[in-house]
Amino acid sequence: MKTNITKIFSLTVAAAITASCASCSMIPGMGSSAKTEDIVDAADAFASALVKCDAGKIIKLTNEEKDSDAAEDLEVLFGNEDYTDEQIAIADAVADTIEYEIDEESVKIDKDEASVDVTFTMADYEAVLSDGKFTDVDEVIDAISDCDDTIETEITFEFALEDKVWLISNLGDKAYGKLYSFYGIEVDLMPDFEILTSFIDQDDYGTTIAMTVAFSEDISEYADGFDFDVYLDGELAYEDHDAPTIQGEYINCILWDSIGLVSGSYTFTLRYDGEEIVSESLELDNTNSGSTVISGDPTDAEGDVYLCEMDFGDFLADYLVDSGYDVDLEGSLIIWLELTLYEDGTYTLIPDANTFEGDLEEYLINNMTDQNLIAFAGVSSMEELEEYADSNEMSIDSLRELLIDSMVSSTVEAIAEDTDQGTYTISGDSISFDSSLMNDFEGTIGDGNMISFVNDYFSPANDYVLEFYPEG
Repeated sequence: MKTNITKIFSLTVAAAITASCASCSMIPGMGSSAKTEDIVDAADAFASALVKCDAGKIIKLTNEEKDSDAAEDLEVLFGNEDYTDEQIAIADAVADTIEYEIDEESVKIDKDEASVDVTFTMADYEAVLSDGKFTDVDEVIDAISDCDDTIETEITFEFALEDKVWLISNLGDKAYGKLYSFYGIEVDLMPDFEILTSFIDQDDYGTTIAMTVAFSEDISEYADGFDFDVYLDGELAYEDHDAPTIQGEYINCILWDSIGLVSGSYTFTLRYDGEEIVSESLELDNTNSGSTVISGDPTDAEGDVYLCEMDFGDFLADYLVDSGYDVDLEGSLIIWLELTLYEDGTYTLIPDANTFEGDLEEYLINNMTDQNLIAFAGVSSMEELEEYADSNEMSIDSLRELLIDSMVSSTVEAIAEDTDQGTYTISGDSISFDSSLMNDFEGTIGDGNMISFVNDYFSPANDYVLEFYPEG
């Protein structure tokens, strides 16, 4: 509604007009013999009309005509048609706090012209709205009514004497617009969330803790306002966790660490717009859960490094076809795995995401035919794809590059997080791994200290044997 105010008070005040008889009866006309008290009385009448937000009364006390643009715009400003019920209620609450004081010593009279300074005070509604978190408009109104802080607006009333009546002649002054800036303000109310239930749980491996909160209604539209904090033994921790996921009435706050979460007391606190909604806690004991978590960072120590070159291009092609994608993929897609065995009986198993990024990009470029592009984009024909590209002002080649970049970045990001850590035991030519990321697995040690095993997490197929050779 600030646009209405700007329009009203940017109007050029029309030339002085003959006041109506009704106007004449309202303010005494003093002619050239005007006294200070006459200007004060005229100012008091006009200030009172401003405080009451009475458009008709305001116009009668000015040299504006009743059907002028200014009069019509004032009716719109104070009308209810363009406001929500909440905006009307808040505007009324602010208006109820307005008071004014006329500075009688500032009165100036020069023949048929006069002026006086008037100071308006009202509750500092801007501070109330910026500092508070409100779930309904009644809370806003109460806060405005209870507000002791005020804001001031000083306006110089300018008068012109017409037919012995002092009328306001400067309705176009911007100060009037400032006085009514509270009309049409938007207030972001916090949703009044009703929680049906909430609980927190852990997985069997000690790598994941999740808090689930069920609300009484779909909260998807408020998704951007939610976040959660994780506290470990009372201290803020894991600040780089993922954002909460929202599905209809449910929120899941998930903390995950592939190398295992340390034992301790965990508290999850769900917040909306910074305000706490609910908290849940649990005690995590990885020893009791059957998971092995290695304290410290074993990569700081020296260890024996083994490398595995794994080609899963064919497996990826078969997997995508089995998943319903009409694709035809060819060629090798290499990813290197690095197994490090430390003297203290711990190990790490890490995919090399850096070298894989370039190999994956080349693989997709070589395979991004029109047929595969249609399948990956999720459309049924090239015509549909072209329509989509045109609507986004893109070429097919640009769309192809965008899809490849997206697939590469998301895949590499996921692979970079796939770090396994645990303990190992060697007995003769057998090696056993107690993993924190996946099911425990067994391997063999062959010629040249080559270590081989099938791993249900990294192996692209159940019978695919990973072969690790000593580095160098």
